[in-house]
Amino acid sequence: MKLDKQIEDFIRKEKEVKVNPYLATRVLAKLEEKNEPVVFGTIAPIWKKVAVAASFALVIAMGLGLGSMVKGEKKYIPININDVHLENLNLYTFTDYEE
Repeated sequence: MKLDKQIEDFIRKEKEVKVNPYLATRVLAKLEEKNEPVVFGTIAPIWKKVAVAASFALVIAMGLGLGSMVKGEKKYIPININDVHLENLNLYTFTDYEE
């Protein structure tokens, strides 16, 4: 009972707190002061865009080069895998648990 009264008193005191109605306006005004207009090209300079495009081209060229370096006959080893041994599918098809 004592705890309930303390909780009620706390809630009542919090409801009595007066909020400044101009607080949100002042915060928004400060945020708008920080906003600067975005001019085309200022987000990322042209040299950064060129560097990104060049790095993509370099990576693709390296991948093609490494792929073409592999020569000779490739031996493929056949692997026979029986899925029954990998996962017990009886757990998913077991329907005796239904009543």
